[in-house]
Amino acid sequence: MSKSDQSLLGGRNTRPLTDREITQVIRYFYAFDRAANVRYEADSATLFRPKNDEDEYDHEIVFGPDIFPGNAVNDPNSLLGVRGAVAHELAHKFRHSDLTEINEPELTHLDEALTSLSAILRFHDDLDPHEIRQLISDAVHRLQSYVREVRAGDD
Repeated sequence: MSKSDQSLLGGRNTRPLTDREITQVIRYFYAFDRAANVRYEADSATLFRPKNDEDEYDHEIVFGPDIFPGNAVNDPNSLLGVRGAVAHELAHKFRHSDLTEINEPELTHLDEALTSLSAILRFHDDLDPHEIRQLISDAVHRLQSYVREVRAGDD
């Protein structure tokens, strides 16, 4: 999975967002980072995407209906709340700027785990304890997924 693919996993919300929900999500992004280049696309998965053009921004964050949690109780990412998902996507932006992201497709789960942990470190004053626990659970789940893939490759 490349950085242009979705950041959040399956099992999240799929119903279209209302105008009020879209506005709410944009406000969350700007509350965490006023310099975020963020937009809604109804048919898109939520993702961070670096840009290499002459635009004012070197990135864009596109969010879709999956910015809201789903109901797959066995998947911590599915239950990650909107503010945790926003912090996660913004952490992608900062990891890209800091040159700490991992771009190898086979290491995507590691990159995503580090992104959730980075979100906690960067936004801990803005997240409540439940949101922090959700991001930790997401990171642990991603690490476990990585280990399963490595073990499956060893067989």
